[in-house]
Amino acid sequence: MCGICGVAFADPGRRVDRYLIEVMSDTVAHRGPDDHGVFLDGPVGLGHRRLSIVDLGGGHQPMQNEDGGVTVVFNGEVYNHAEHRDGLLARGHVLRTRSDTEAIVHLYEERGAAVPEALGGMFAFAIWDARRRSLLLARDRVGIKPLFYSLTADGDLVFASEIKAILASGLVEPRLDEGRLAEFFALGTSTDGGSLFRGIRELEPGSTLEWRDGMVATRRYWTPPPPADQSTPAPDDAGRHFWSLFTDAVNSTLMSDVPLGVFLSGGLDSSLIVAAMRERGVDALRTFSVGFAEAEASELPFARIVAQHYGTEHHEVICTGDQFFEALPVLTRHRDHPLVFSASIPLFLVAQLARNHVKVVLTGEGSDELFAGYGRYPRGLLNWRTATALDSLLPGVARRALRGAVSRAGDGYLGSRAKRSFLVQEGQFESAYLEAFADFDVEHRSRLLHPDVNGHAYARVSAVLEADTLQTNPLEAMLRFDQRTYLSELLAKQDQMSMAASIESRVPFLEPPLLDWAAGLSPRAKLRGSVGKLPVREAARHHLPPVITEARKRGFLVPLSRWLRERARGLVAEYGPFKDDVLLQASYVSELVRQHEQGIDHTARLWRIIAFQVWRREVLDASRYAAVTHTAGRA
Repeated sequence: MCGICGVAFADPGRRVDRYLIEVMSDTVAHRGPDDHGVFLDGPVGLGHRRLSIVDLGGGHQPMQNEDGGVTVVFNGEVYNHAEHRDGLLARGHVLRTRSDTEAIVHLYEERGAAVPEALGGMFAFAIWDARRRSLLLARDRVGIKPLFYSLTADGDLVFASEIKAILASGLVEPRLDEGRLAEFFALGTSTDGGSLFRGIRELEPGSTLEWRDGMVATRRYWTPPPPADQSTPAPDDAGRHFWSLFTDAVNSTLMSDVPLGVFLSGGLDSSLIVAAMRERGVDALRTFSVGFAEAEASELPFARIVAQHYGTEHHEVICTGDQFFEALPVLTRHRDHPLVFSASIPLFLVAQLARNHVKVVLTGEGSDELFAGYGRYPRGLLNWRTATALDSLLPGVARRALRGAVSRAGDGYLGSRAKRSFLVQEGQFESAYLEAFADFDVEHRSRLLHPDVNGHAYARVSAVLEADTLQTNPLEAMLRFDQRTYLSELLAKQDQMSMAASIESRVPFLEPPLLDWAAGLSPRAKLRGSVGKLPVREAARHHLPPVITEARKRGFLVPLSRWLRERARGLVAEYGPFKDDVLLQASYVSELVRQHEQGIDHTARLWRIIAFQVWRREVLDASRYAAVTHTAGRA
């Protein structure tokens, strides 16, 4: 795990200054405290910060081929790099190290821009080809490792592992993209690689970007296999097949020259990682868990059961409300983005704990989005099918009357559920699935956002949604949409909160063989009735204690509803929005706070608002101030 950054000027006569790359690199020093390096070649500069995991003495970057014509900076781990070594040596390449980085350099010499297709694992890298005068950026299949970029009006390319490094270059002005506010408050993420910063994009998962002479071309090199001819194996067979693929995936992610551990929640996914590590012969197994003093939210009892069952060296940390809110501004600055997931903060605390013992942890992200583990999938299917039927059976007047009657229900539990159901939602993906589970539906967006910034929340959905799959296999369409959006945000949370503590996290559920197999399963092999994740559950039945397999799905709970009843008024008073706010309507936010204090649960809405407001002050406004100061200092 590392941090990378770089600049490529379109004007071939312009030279990148070492200081510029060092300033960018310094902003992501937490990603790589063990080593750093800079490469300069006239109008191009690359920077690297290293967290040493593999080949501790020989993996210095930037790394070059034999004659210096190809230079790479790389973040991540290529788990299959050893499989390429013999072939590369036989074909005349000279390998000076044991590092996975060097395999990328020489595979690029042979494959050019197709190099990521040969790589397994998680990665984001930049390759400067001095002969072609071209720069190649690439990102792993599902976006485990982050990579942001901006192309200026002059054709200059600026890129980095984190947005803060791009802003530190002074080449990109920190401006809010107001056209993404409705999307952010509805979904919490972007559907097409954009960001809340105007002009700064994230290279999409499974994609490459090639820059040359101030022009860029992007290419999607990987998509999930088509869902045609999907199989429905018997439950026992599915469980065994999953377990075989999963233990192989876990074994791949054990590649390390430093100690490893597991973030253990006590749920199925992280517990199965522990079981697989034991099966693959890991003896010194360390597990790390975070809990809360509030018993209703703490998962520590379940984590302790798994740790005791497998005899791990187990460590725990407690997150208090005071710690949580004290860390909020600091971790927002680390994330460069509003903390959409409140679990980001306890995740950072457990990463800090783990850093005292290991440098690498395995985590369970991805299972729910591959195998339909969330409750919204059966509800979304019910909405889709029933709303479609009602739309066709009821006269338009009757359907509108039904929607109007239910829409007038309040925001209590029953009223909220009814408004999100097929009684109101139409038989379209944006309505039956996205709007039905949006933290801010159209009614609440219109009350929160000023009219000038309240755009179409789902205008970019078509860039991600597989429309043909939606017609033939709506569950798979929902899963694939979430893999490109919701999972992307989860992975960003996991990456940046662990990296804030200078620790590497790995996600075995997202190894390519598992991705491909999951994509080929029929809906009935993943979800029956309201029970999802069937192959995972079947494997868990054979490898985990019954108290774990029989527990209801809990997610990662934070006692935020209680904490916000005590603190929301003070947080809004500190961070706004205030009466003269040009984006958010202060009176509506005050009403949400009052209703939440009275017992109507607005936790998700209040958290989204607070997270956004903290980001506005701690990141957006602070970046603007830094940019102005930087400009004034050069004048």
